[in-house]
Amino acid sequence: MPTVPSTLSAPYNELTRRLSDLTALEEAIGILSWDQEIVMPKGAVEQRSRQIATLSVVRHERLSAPDLAELVDQLMHDQTLTDTQAANVREARRDLMRTTRIPEALVRRWSETTVKAHDVWVEARKADDFSAFEPILTELVELSKQRAAAIDPEAPPYDVLLDEFEPGTTQAQLEPLFADLKAFLLPMIAKVRARSQAGGLPDTTWLSEVVPADRQRTVGETVVRAMGYDFDRGRLDTSVHPFCGGAGPSDVRITTRYREDAFFGSLSGMIHETGHALYEQGRDLDLADQPVSRARSMGIHESQSLLWEKQVGLGRPFWTALLPKLQLSYEFLRKVDLDSFLFGISQVDLDNFIRVDADELTYPLHVILRYEIERDLFNGTLQVADLPKVWNAKMQEYLGITPPDFRLGVLQDVHWSMGSFGYFPSYTLGALYAAQFMNSCRDQVPGVDAALSRGDVEPLLTWLRTHIHREGSRFGTDELVRRATGEPLNPRHFIDYARAKFTRLYGL
Repeated sequence: MPTVPSTLSAPYNELTRRLSDLTALEEAIGILSWDQEIVMPKGAVEQRSRQIATLSVVRHERLSAPDLAELVDQLMHDQTLTDTQAANVREARRDLMRTTRIPEALVRRWSETTVKAHDVWVEARKADDFSAFEPILTELVELSKQRAAAIDPEAPPYDVLLDEFEPGTTQAQLEPLFADLKAFLLPMIAKVRARSQAGGLPDTTWLSEVVPADRQRTVGETVVRAMGYDFDRGRLDTSVHPFCGGAGPSDVRITTRYREDAFFGSLSGMIHETGHALYEQGRDLDLADQPVSRARSMGIHESQSLLWEKQVGLGRPFWTALLPKLQLSYEFLRKVDLDSFLFGISQVDLDNFIRVDADELTYPLHVILRYEIERDLFNGTLQVADLPKVWNAKMQEYLGITPPDFRLGVLQDVHWSMGSFGYFPSYTLGALYAAQFMNSCRDQVPGVDAALSRGDVEPLLTWLRTHIHREGSRFGTDELVRRATGEPLNPRHFIDYARAKFTRLYGL
């Protein structure tokens, strides 16, 4: 635990000590969850369920202690606190309000069910059997409604769930935002489809060249090191679903998955997860065990992964420096020039069913589809049993394709098995933030693209460290964005970026 300055008041000193203990419990749960995904033997599911449930209950008990609530209430009125200390108290109070209202029995049942549900989802996905996942998914939806009602019985359940990942965000805010995106994306995708059908586009067959997984791993590790990922405080592993986890900024673990006939997918996934990891490793280490150091929201977290994966990792400056090095490892790329390479890695895949493999233009529609399904599940107009049918209908309406099986459709994402309802909108919010942050960095650091062309990420990473990573949760999301960019979230940055990029790539 970081040393607390002796000048702090005794009540604030006591609060930081107790918050540090709570953080340690969260970190222990994080490591157990990572172990379950990566190395835990399959037969240990029941034990792991009990372990995580027990730690979750212990954390809940400590967070629910009446004297902790009294301490936080006292400090909420302490005028001697610094702005950072006051923000820490504010974030602690938010945790208390969301957690202490949930009965202990529901906490235990939730923890046990989510651990079991993950294993059920893995097996159901493997067997392509939605009916095997349906009962426990139905249970998770019901438990989520109970949790939402306990936290705020006056608010719509889905708004309460959204607030867990995007503080203050509601359906009323997302509806017009997503409507504007659909109004841009649907006709733009139609133009790209027509241009693709006309033919004459650059050859991209090199994307399916076979590359052994071990070589992909070696190349990927080199790239993420060059991005600034610190392997002394992190590691890279393989999982069914790529993720970034671990136990705080000194233990940040990323994963990827490999397809030997789709080498760029694993590299893109590593860049994405490294964006998350750089955020975590860049947090304020002096406050690492305090709520004020945490990421502001999942949308802001996604902005970091998508900024690196899309804004940087699909851009000309980044690959001006990196493509010659990649060509040394992958001989088949030596015949691919930079323009053809950039088209290949950014092309719109009109036949793709998988969200995590989607291009920039179709990706938001994958998210909007999931948001609309979750919204209707929790507003009572959709039942779990109807998910496959509704999923396929929306895929056809928005993307013009229908999944041939559950693996490529309703069973593809891990989130529902974790009970992470309300999470999906963060992905598209992240894309919007990423475009806005990148534009602001270019305005404030004029040489950033030239540096990337030389293989130097330091100017960009320094800007992100200063304006996003180290700020943690000192400010609300709107204030954080305004301080970094001079304006609140503005989707025109993404829309203008996507329109210009795909108009250029496809000659529209």
